[in-house]
Amino acid sequence: MQPTGVVINRESWLLLMEEPLYSVRFIDREGTQELAVVSRVEDLDWFIDAPLPLSLSLCTWQSPKGIWVVAIGYQLHPTFGGSKGGVFYLNPRQASDTAIVRKLVRQEKLTVILLSEDTELHYTVSVPLSPPRLERWQAAVARLDPSATDALLDAEEDPAFNRALQAFQAQYGPDDVFEEN
Repeated sequence: MQPTGVVINRESWLLLMEEPLYSVRFIDREGTQELAVVSRVEDLDWFIDAPLPLSLSLCTWQSPKGIWVVAIGYQLHPTFGGSKGGVFYLNPRQASDTAIVRKLVRQEKLTVILLSEDTELHYTVSVPLSPPRLERWQAAVARLDPSATDALLDAEEDPAFNRALQAFQAQYGPDDVFEEN
């Protein structure tokens, strides 16, 4: 892993200060092809020089009503203690979510920014994504119905997506998202 020089704008930094520990968020650097993953962690030293501080898994699912859900599972791997992880969901009908998904499947390396609990310190590394994994992700994203993506403005509520997400979560758990790889 190589240190990187990715910079986060002030607005994004302020939002990250409010995020729970060990939650992962994407920072989409608009106007670039750069995508970074950011997480606040309890002890930054637990992640410095970790062989692979983060692993991701992506899967897509279509509800019986034709609504797509993109699930991204993550696990943070500290050098001390157990892994921390979770799943978050993207709505391909929202332009910002679609941009994140499209950028993610084009990344050969993913910038990972780990913030200290108080966000005063950070550790930034570049984690390579394996070509076979990227190919699986690209195939999954290619299955998304192009007519159903970018259909809503980012501020719009999407009750159909919310129902599809509930159906997905009733059927699949975090471990299922990681089994796709």
